Amino acid sequence: MHEFDGEGFTEAVIIVILIALFIFGSEDIGDLTTGPTPAT
Repeated sequence: MHEFDGEGFTEAVIIVILIALFIFGSEDIGDLTTGPTPAT
């Protein structure tokens, strides 16, 4: 590996975390935005 790019690494990690939160949280967000629904 070449010199460790701390800034680029941090940016990549943040992007991955945001994408993961969006994907795994999409169901919960959808339930919250669609209004009160009976639990199955």
